[in-house]
Amino acid sequence: MAATFIVMAILGFFLAGNSVKTTFVELEGKTLVDCRGVVFEEGTTSSGNQKLFVRLQAPSQEGQNKTVVLYAIWTEGDFLQIGDEILISGEVLPLEGKTVPGGYDERLYLKTKNVDYKIYPERIQKIGKSNHFSVKLQEIKEQVFAVFDTVLPQRESGILKAMVTGEKDDLDQETRDLYIKAGINHILCVSGLHVSIFVLLIHFFTEKFLKQSKRSASLITIACCVGFLVFTGFSPSSVRAVIMITVALLGRVFFRRSDMLNNVAIAALFLLLFQPLYLWNAGFQLSFITVVGIWIGLQVVANDTDIMSKMKRTFILSLYASLFSYPLVAYHFFNISLIGIFLNLFILPLCAPLLFFAFLTALGGLIFPPIAAISAGGAFGILKFYQIVCTIGVSIPGGYLLVGAPSLLTIGVYYILLYMCSFYGRKFCNEKTILCGMIVLGFSVFGNRLIFHKNTVAFLDVGQGDSTVISTYDGRVVVIDGGGWFGAEIGKNTGMKVVKPYLEYLGVKELDGIFLTHFDSDHMIGVVELCQSVPTKAVYLSEYPCSDTEKWHSLKEILEKQGIMLYTVKENDVSNWGNYGELTCFYPPKGVKFIGDNDNHGSLVLKYQYGGTKILFTGDAAVEDERVLLAKGADISAQILKLGHHGSKNSSSNAFLEAVDPQIGIISCGKENRYGHPHEDTLKRVNEQRIAVYRTDKQGTILAEISPKGSYEMDAVAEREAVYEGIKKTMEKR
Repeated sequence: MAATFIVMAILGFFLAGNSVKTTFVELEGKTLVDCRGVVFEEGTTSSGNQKLFVRLQAPSQEGQNKTVVLYAIWTEGDFLQIGDEILISGEVLPLEGKTVPGGYDERLYLKTKNVDYKIYPERIQKIGKSNHFSVKLQEIKEQVFAVFDTVLPQRESGILKAMVTGEKDDLDQETRDLYIKAGINHILCVSGLHVSIFVLLIHFFTEKFLKQSKRSASLITIACCVGFLVFTGFSPSSVRAVIMITVALLGRVFFRRSDMLNNVAIAALFLLLFQPLYLWNAGFQLSFITVVGIWIGLQVVANDTDIMSKMKRTFILSLYASLFSYPLVAYHFFNISLIGIFLNLFILPLCAPLLFFAFLTALGGLIFPPIAAISAGGAFGILKFYQIVCTIGVSIPGGYLLVGAPSLLTIGVYYILLYMCSFYGRKFCNEKTILCGMIVLGFSVFGNRLIFHKNTVAFLDVGQGDSTVISTYDGRVVVIDGGGWFGAEIGKNTGMKVVKPYLEYLGVKELDGIFLTHFDSDHMIGVVELCQSVPTKAVYLSEYPCSDTEKWHSLKEILEKQGIMLYTVKENDVSNWGNYGELTCFYPPKGVKFIGDNDNHGSLVLKYQYGGTKILFTGDAAVEDERVLLAKGADISAQILKLGHHGSKNSSSNAFLEAVDPQIGIISCGKENRYGHPHEDTLKRVNEQRIAVYRTDKQGTILAEISPKGSYEMDAVAEREAVYEGIKKTMEKR
């Protein structure tokens, strides 16, 4: 079995590496003109636009038409429906990989859905309607949704839609956050729990009410399972559950006893053969590791029949499911819910009646509406109980912990120790073995804080804007600017979508400070969001007299409301962090005001220094500001320079570059931005100085890891090779 597992793992890595390759390279960057396709899935983005999954026929290099799947964001016209036959026009774009640690990996997610490209259509014309089975299925879903919306309030209706069909577009963010913090968010998706309850209900009804034999009831249940799977959209967790249950039921049909681990292995094999990239899917990983945890819990818990033993057994199984899921939950979502172990003891027993009421409401609404109105009351009562229990649970201090993403080494050591303690206990795991294991685990978690003492400076990819996060080895974190997208509302901008996820990835619970270089929107909007959502000790502004009083008063009002201290900064101000570094302000000079309303002249110019490595941040400082700095004779030398004003031609003059004498130049700008940043003249000057350039528009987030010994290492997130691709290449070299 071990050899078979190793062979299958190697094959899986190879297949996963192949599966991320673009299927039709010749379409990338080309423009489709009235290409015919069919919408087979649709939904709504967080910004309210419609997202479409379109299947169309496109010419391949061999001259034959092959099926291509497009992910389209449709911002104009009427909403389209599943089954609509359309003519679509627009530029074909590649799928983007992760550009910020802790951020969304578009390519990996969409590749698991077999998507080849994305497109922002210039035009979509509906030309017909498909009569495919999926269209009929979608019509039934819409009818079920209408029933839920009619008999239940919006919040409860959204929860039942997620539980019964896997559709989460109508689930409000407040409910999502509450269930995540309570550790019960697994009930908001169609998972093994839901499928198991569905199977029990169908099997019980078939055997007891329809008077079918166990073999016939099992076959009918399998057929119903497959139908339910098609209805809910084939999520990895539901597919895993259906395969495992099907194998177990087939055992009843052929009078064979099934084994839980074998069922898990068979389910994983089928899923990964169909889509190898599921191996890196959070739902796939958590679904399987939780089942393994429950299986191990079954091996170590006593199987007594008295009430207290059953309660103890239930708690131990909940504990093992949580202990095995914690590392992967932290890796993907950066937090763990300790209170979830206890809350699930109240939540899970009510899932069966809740789903029964949900199914009865759906069926009743389609057949006899009064039934739906009655059964909806039962579902509403249980959901209200969930809300009360979760609200009380998350209010308990320490019940929900933001821990950040653990390293792969930490996860590996954790599982080895957990497995050894579970199966061998005191027999082989003596005090010395456990101590050594805990030392290794502690080293993998706290090694940087205890030994390496490396700090990290992250130039985040916020598009056309600026945002930098300085994090020290002891957990001190400072943000310089927060970026800002034009047209995106507060709450859905860079602070919430880029900066905060990165801070959660680090496990940051509080910011030591935010430095806002100036009040331009592409630097400020993210700061506003951070002040509203992340505990912050202080905000530091340039002492330069700003002409934009509206933005200043808006920010001041938010700081007063949140109780955040406000300070102004000018030349020669120093923030000394002792062994963790020093931040010095060189600009603006006291008492200087340029003529006009260009507040870029007041941009803070800051230098961070640690272990002999110096990084100069220039905000949107222009050539005129650089001249003032040079005239002051300040020591602005640095190994790493964040070029001023996103690489504008009116910044980073030759004289300034010579004075700084950097080895690395960082340019923070958006892809194909309307300003033409970085300008060719700036790039020419930088190249003449032989400065190595890193750009967020091409390389995503840029990370500088600084050692206390005076060295530093640069890393570009968008250029990182995915694990599965790296393993595949290593295999091919052998």
